[in-house]
Amino acid sequence: MLVIWGRLADRVGNRPILIAVGIIVAVTPIFWLGTGANQLSVWLWLPLLHILAGVTWAAIDLCNNNLQLGVAPVQNQATYFAVAAAAAGVSGALGTTAGGFLAEYTNLGGIPTLFAVSAAVRLVALLPLVFVHEQRGQSLHQMMQILFPAKTQPLAVETLQPVQIELSLEDPSE
Repeated sequence: MLVIWGRLADRVGNRPILIAVGIIVAVTPIFWLGTGANQLSVWLWLPLLHILAGVTWAAIDLCNNNLQLGVAPVQNQATYFAVAAAAAGVSGALGTTAGGFLAEYTNLGGIPTLFAVSAAVRLVALLPLVFVHEQRGQSLHQMMQILFPAKTQPLAVETLQPVQIELSLEDPSE
C-alpha cells in the first residue's frame, strides 16, 4: 500500500490524504465495538478491521513523514525529527496508560467508552491539519475528483443537431 499511497501523495499532496484517511482511522475504534466472540467476528470482521488498519496506517505514516520532511528546517532536521518522535512516544505512552485506567472503571462505561473516547481524540487530533499549508498540495475536494472522476459528462445543448425524419405513406414493395 505504500506504493499506492506514495503515488497518490505525489499527485495530490500529503495533507488531503492525511485528512481523508485520518477520518477513517479516527472512526475505526467505533468499528471494533461491533465485534464479539462469535464466528462471524473471528473469521470476517476482525481480519477486515486489521486489513483496514494496515491500509490506513500505511497512508498516515507515509504522509506524516513526508509532511515532516517538507516543514523541517534543513539545518536542524535531526533535532526536529527527534523532538517529533519523542512527542509521539510520550503521547502514545500517556494514551495507553490513560486508556488502561479508563477500561478498568466499568462505572465509566469500560471498553465501549474507551473506544468512543479514542475516536473523539483521534478526530480532534486532525484539527491542526487545517492550519498546515503544503506548497504543491491540493484540496480535499480536488483529491476526491481525482480518485472518483465523474462517469458521465453532461450533454451540451448546442451540440445537439436537429434530425429530419421523412415519413412516407407509400407501400415500399411497389
